[in-house]
Amino acid sequence: MILLDTNIIADLLSNATGYEPQWSRRTVVAAEQSDVLGCNHIVLAEIIAGSSRADMVLDDLETLHVEVLPLTVEAALAGGRAFGEYRRRGGKRERVLPDFLIGGHALVLGAQLMTRDRRLATYFPDLTLITPETHP
Repeated sequence: MILLDTNIIADLLSNATGYEPQWSRRTVVAAEQSDVLGCNHIVLAEIIAGSSRADMVLDDLETLHVEVLPLTVEAALAGGRAFGEYRRRGGKRERVLPDFLIGGHALVLGAQLMTRDRRLATYFPDLTLITPETHP
């Protein structure tokens, strides 16, 4: 399974033509040939918040063959632990950042995480990331 981060789905739903959206589209097309694609409710909420067509987001995800997976207690625990480490290292944010819940979810699913945010590797060393740097 490959869990898609918000930035990847935003790229898939946008009309942007830069390097990052093109990388996301190309990499998702290649991944869906051999793997199941998913996102979670955190990603869904972030996409809806930034969409001018919020009522169509679920239809868009279905068209893209992206399954919306519920966040689990185990994922919340893993994300919370990683966020705690972020705070111990001097992170300034006081509330749990969505990225930590998304990373925690991918970790407990045993999934790879497709993202453009490489800093997640710092807090989830056992998580396999698919990024423009790891999969050019």
